[in-house]
Amino acid sequence: MKIAFLILAHKNPKQLQMLLNALQYPAFHFYIHIDKKVNAEPFHYLSSRFSNVSFIKKRAKIYWAAFGTIQATLNGFNEIPLDDYDYVNVISAQDFPLRPADEIYEYILKRKGTEFITCESIEDEWPVAPRVKKYHLINWHIPGKYRLGNFLTYILPERKFPVNHEIVGRANWFTLTTKAIKYSLSFLKENPAVIRYYKYCWGADEFIFSTILYNSSFKNNIAQNLVYVKWSADTTIAHPQMLTVDDFNELINSSKLFARKFDMEADFLILKKLEEYIGIAGTTV
Repeated sequence: MKIAFLILAHKNPKQLQMLLNALQYPAFHFYIHIDKKVNAEPFHYLSSRFSNVSFIKKRAKIYWAAFGTIQATLNGFNEIPLDDYDYVNVISAQDFPLRPADEIYEYILKRKGTEFITCESIEDEWPVAPRVKKYHLINWHIPGKYRLGNFLTYILPERKFPVNHEIVGRANWFTLTTKAIKYSLSFLKENPAVIRYYKYCWGADEFIFSTILYNSSFKNNIAQNLVYVKWSADTTIAHPQMLTVDDFNELINSSKLFARKFDMEADFLILKKLEEYIGIAGTTV
């Protein structure tokens, strides 16, 4: 079994180096997408340092909650030679493993065929239906776009999803078989109206792939994703909390294989402690 990692990055090349160092394993290859808004040059040394690192050539500009994250993921899927791999694991450069690379490999191997992608109903389990059913102009770079989106929702008929799907989701970080990815790409090619619909949603990256697979023959193989995320008790805060050394015990006792978000500029010690915990040689940064 071989696994491709698609890593979305936009900052801290040295932190990405730590992530790559922690995940070195013969069956892993890393494909890195650098946000088009930033200079990619500081990241390029990584392909010389690691023989299993490649860069996605077609880059997308990524803005929070906008379509760019989906576009970057699609660009990655289209450039990764999917026939060469059994899985693609989509993570960010601010993730870090909670288990050694060989244990991550064995965990997935024992569950080969499982689609690790969280699928919660937007009506009850994860009540965020307005993000999908209202008009959101998050991809428009114009003043007053939020008020305009609310106005469109008020005056226009209720939005209807272009296919008969139950919309589910939760996270845009997932570990999918290449069969599921090929199916998703084919579905989107055959249903361009779905892409158009999601371009007027808020944070569509958290729904698009979950919904496609949940409404397909892959549904019976779906399991929760493999990434630990710490959310604030304040539900009005849409960003995950930054993990620090205070979270260490909770992290190592988690059943997840990865965690996010980390920022070496905010707390470098938590990354060094996790390096020590999973038993890898420290990274010079």
